Amino acid sequence: MNVYPDNTPTYARLQRIALAKNFKKLHNIKVGIIVPPSCFVVPNGWEFVHRAPFEGPSVIAAVLKGLGLDVVLLDQRENFNPEFLAGGPLKHLDIVAVATYEDSFPFLKRVVEIAKKEENNRPVILGGPLVSSVPRLIMDNTLADYAVIGEGELTVIELFDFILKRRKALDANEIRGLAWRNSDGQVVINPRRAQIRNLDTVPFQDFSVWPHVQESRVVPEIYMSSSRGCPGHCTFCFRAMPALRYKSPKRVHNELLHLKRFKYRFVWWNDLTFIDSKIRVHKLMTEAFEGIDFRWSCFTRVDGLDLKVLKAMMEHGCDIVMYGFESITKKVLGYFRKSVSKEQIIKAIMLTRKAGIKVGGLFIIGGPGETRASLKRTVDFCKKFKEVTRVKYMSAIPGTILYYDAVKKGIIKDELKHLYFLAKEQSVEDDEILSFTKLPEQELRKVYHGINQLIEMRPYEYCNPVDHYLKEPKNFKKRSLVISS
Repeated sequence: MNVYPDNTPTYARLQRIALAKNFKKLHNIKVGIIVPPSCFVVPNGWEFVHRAPFEGPSVIAAVLKGLGLDVVLLDQRENFNPEFLAGGPLKHLDIVAVATYEDSFPFLKRVVEIAKKEENNRPVILGGPLVSSVPRLIMDNTLADYAVIGEGELTVIELFDFILKRRKALDANEIRGLAWRNSDGQVVINPRRAQIRNLDTVPFQDFSVWPHVQESRVVPEIYMSSSRGCPGHCTFCFRAMPALRYKSPKRVHNELLHLKRFKYRFVWWNDLTFIDSKIRVHKLMTEAFEGIDFRWSCFTRVDGLDLKVLKAMMEHGCDIVMYGFESITKKVLGYFRKSVSKEQIIKAIMLTRKAGIKVGGLFIIGGPGETRASLKRTVDFCKKFKEVTRVKYMSAIPGTILYYDAVKKGIIKDELKHLYFLAKEQSVEDDEILSFTKLPEQELRKVYHGINQLIEMRPYEYCNPVDHYLKEPKNFKKRSLVISS
């Protein structure tokens, strides 16, 4: 995919916003960003996943403030009933924006209905990975006026120019990366916007819009990214921003320093593949992380690493590396388009152990090509190595190769109903199962149970290097389900 040229007026405006030290309010327009809840259950110790400020909404808030708008954020991650927003919380909002994630459809659909019922002429905008993956499906089944598809910063600038009727604003049909309704109410999906080339032009996250941050001024754990995109092509992964680009080490260092006023102690790196370039990782350690006290975790692949880079990461605060093992069977890995082997997985475990870093192993059971023999190999592997942080049933995320294959084969019979199915997935043993194999559900559940016995009790307890494994399975704390009627 081509990346966006850096000589356009919109790009220049984004650069100016990124460089601004203070944002001046220019409009009496109040924009509300709604962050929906998730029923996803996290392992013990990772509860901050549902508390820490999300990176996407935090960056978009900074862009909107850079346009001179008043921004409030309604954090609904612990309010599973969308009716909470009816009759008051949306009252003073001139524009409503809703973040969309794979398990948020019932919530966002109802929130949009509430927003439009209370004020029909108020623009409602969707953004995020779910609407980016299947924009027509989401727009056709909600009352939203607009949807920002893919990378949002540039599209948001042009969309708000249009909504606010600024001089020289583009018409809606000229804004790339936008889905919108025409005067007849028909959904129009414009061509996709190419991605930003220079990520240093993206503004720092604005934590000040999050209600809990306004109260405490302390954010113990934060999300951050040093890159966007991924060179991989896993069939189960949707990449809203596929082309891989990097922030400069200096930019990463400056943002880490900027956010230190919130006293964070731990960073979850959002990078889809943290160790894509060993040279770049060494620069991050020596130029971006140097002199800043924090522990951190990252996702990466099992290939392309060595002891030197892992030791450098450990010496600069790395607590745990999360590896997407998924399976240790060649045929299943082939269906996932993961060009790695069991031998590489074992090598990654041994190198990470030797470097003094914890290993977080992620496994998927019940994918295409799964057999009794492959399941047994996975269980035996987990018993031997025990580096297990998460096990989940195969899931078809909208927009992925696996999703479209499941639709084609009739595994997913109704795409809209599938969105409600995803909203009930908690990644626990008793989840409903979308079967990609002829194996009985009870066999898959038995394997889940067997692997769950080996889940690490405390995969996340930074500054504590000791691993503890469960002697018996321990159920994760359940979260609520969104009303799905």
